[in-house]
Amino acid sequence: MLLQKFAEAAAKLIPNWEIIDYAHDDKVDAPSGTARELAARLSKVRRPELTVPLDRTVGLREARGATLSASQIHSIRLPGYVISAEIIFGMPDQKLTIRHDSGSGARPYVDGALLAIRKVSALVDVHRGLDSVLDL
Repeated sequence: MLLQKFAEAAAKLIPNWEIIDYAHDDKVDAPSGTARELAARLSKVRRPELTVPLDRTVGLREARGATLSASQIHSIRLPGYVISAEIIFGMPDQKLTIRHDSGSGARPYVDGALLAIRKVSALVDVHRGLDSVLDL
């Protein structure tokens, strides 16, 4: 949730980014739901600007990743990875990287669920996303 919120703030100021989605080698979905959600949320802020449009790519177009909600997403599936999401913002002479790494356990998901459970008695209507429950 924090990665998504920080990325939305950065996208307001930085027009160039790409998303990298890391996971273990037997994860079958690519990109992950987290990367898809991140791309969808960023598309509501703005469309990223590509210095070289994708149709002018020389070589294999697929090497530039998949385009989803206007963002380029690269999914890495290798042994040794658990679950990570990274967004890299590029500017002339500098870059900003925001990354979240999960461990192999369920703790990150349990912590988020517990935060939501503590707030549920005060909620009205349907809420989607932990950030809507925590007023971020």
